Amino acid sequence: MGVRSGIIDAYGDYEDVLRDIRRFTSLAHGSDALTKALLGNYALLDKGRPLEGLRNSIFQTALSRDSRCPLCERSQVCALDHFLPKSNFPEYSILADNLIPVCERCNRLKGDEFGRADGLLMFHAYFDEFPDIEILLAEIEVESTVSVRYSLHQSDEIDNSTFKRVEKQFKVLDLFGFYQMEAVAELTDQIDLYDQTYDSCGDTGLRSILGALARGAERKGVNHWKAALYRALSRNQEFCGGGYRKLLAAPMT
Repeated sequence: MGVRSGIIDAYGDYEDVLRDIRRFTSLAHGSDALTKALLGNYALLDKGRPLEGLRNSIFQTALSRDSRCPLCERSQVCALDHFLPKSNFPEYSILADNLIPVCERCNRLKGDEFGRADGLLMFHAYFDEFPDIEILLAEIEVESTVSVRYSLHQSDEIDNSTFKRVEKQFKVLDLFGFYQMEAVAELTDQIDLYDQTYDSCGDTGLRSILGALARGAERKGVNHWKAALYRALSRNQEFCGGGYRKLLAAPMT
């Protein structure tokens, strides 16, 4: 079989590889020369090279989500991630379906992760839908300061394999720690809003506006980190009863 026809067949198999990666090995497996040649194709996407237009068109897809990284839903995209790493599957080094615009942090942390051992892949921005059932939870503690912790809760409506993929994505990308830091910044930025609302409408008003913020964030997904944060805040009696002021008392954790 010629290399050209083999690559065309591999392109056709791409979705099958995503469904069961353990059944597939790279077209270039065992051939250093072919691996090197296929990896060299990626440079064709650089500025001034023949496939620059392909690279630009892929980044254009990020505009539909305000250039937010699909892996963390927070940072700006600036790099192309090979969903199936080119080091393991060099035949997909320039396949558009395998190139995902992501942020620098997620691109670095994901690295060559692709799950041959357990068959579990992370969520593909083009082919997978992240669960639309509430599984990301934020826990709020109001003591000497305000603490935020994120965790995952497996719903009976989510099968075990899907939940393990969610757990893998959070572990590989260290999303619990990342979202905690983002939550700290979010709460600090909104302190004036909480103060004004509480002074004019009391705890009921603050709970109401936090609930509205949760519903607004849920438009990005029920498991968006900000949606989970505001749901938890709106349900926390201590925070809504004036405990939010401890945001100013000491550094949050």
